[in-house]
Amino acid sequence: MAYSALPTWPLILFGILDPLALVWGFATAILGPKQYYADQSPNADLSSLTFTPQALSLTLQLGNVFLLMVAIAITCCWTTHAEITRRYLIAVAIADLAHIYAAYCGTGNDVFWDFSQWNQMAYGNIGGSLFMHVNRVLTVAGVFGKLGTREQTTTGTSTTGEKKTR
Repeated sequence: MAYSALPTWPLILFGILDPLALVWGFATAILGPKQYYADQSPNADLSSLTFTPQALSLTLQLGNVFLLMVAIAITCCWTTHAEITRRYLIAVAIADLAHIYAAYCGTGNDVFWDFSQWNQMAYGNIGGSLFMHVNRVLTVAGVFGKLGTREQTTTGTSTTGEKKTR
C-alpha cells in the first residue's frame, strides 16, 4: 500500500528526521528562550545580553512556528498526493534560502564565512539549512526517484470495469 509520494531517502529525511529536528527546535526555544536567543549569534555573551520582553515573545513565537512546521511536514510528506509534496518541497526550499540569509544578516559577513567561529546554532541555521535545501531541490528534480511512484494497491473495480487504485 502506498503511504507517501516520496522516495525512500527523502521520506526518511523530510518525513522523519526533519520533523524530529523541528521538535528539538521547538523544545529548545520554549525551554531555554534566553539561551536560544543568544545562540542566534555565535560568541554572544549571555551575561551581557539584553533580553527584552519583545525578544522573549519573538523567541517563543518562533518555537511555536517550529511546532506548526512539524504538522505541515508530516502532512505533506506522508501523503500519496505527489503534487502536494512537490509544492511543499518547493516552498520550503525557498524558505531555506531565506533562513540562510537571515542567519547571514545576524552573524555578519566575517562570521558567516568563517566556520571556526560558528556555534551549534550556526551549523544548524546555515549548514543544516543548506543541506536540506539541496536535498529538497534534488528530490523535486527526481534525482532520488520520481514523486508519487510508490507501489499502488488495487481496491476493486469501478462501475466501468476498470481497476481502482489508491
